[in-house]
Amino acid sequence: MRAPGVLVCVVSACVIGCVVGYYTADRIRAAEIAQLTQERDDSLVRERELQRQLEDAIAARAALAAEAHRLQENLSQRLKRLEEIANQLASEEKQRQEGRGE
Repeated sequence: MRAPGVLVCVVSACVIGCVVGYYTADRIRAAEIAQLTQERDDSLVRERELQRQLEDAIAARAALAAEAHRLQENLSQRLKRLEEIANQLASEEKQRQEGRGE
């Protein structure tokens, strides 16, 4: 009579061990899934932030390029005006020197 009782105890222990093991594994798996989901969500948020920063940087770069082009044109125009004034002054000086007979 002892053998069936021992068998029942062993089978009961195995069933209880399986249930506890499954429950523990399920809780650990759920916790890992929750952690991985949170990490993924955080990564997506960070990716969006970086994407916005990249777009802002690209827009700022374009604005700087446009400003640099505008300044270059402005400087070119000023240089042309200075050259014209220098040529005009040189021409006037030459006429004065010719008028004095030098």
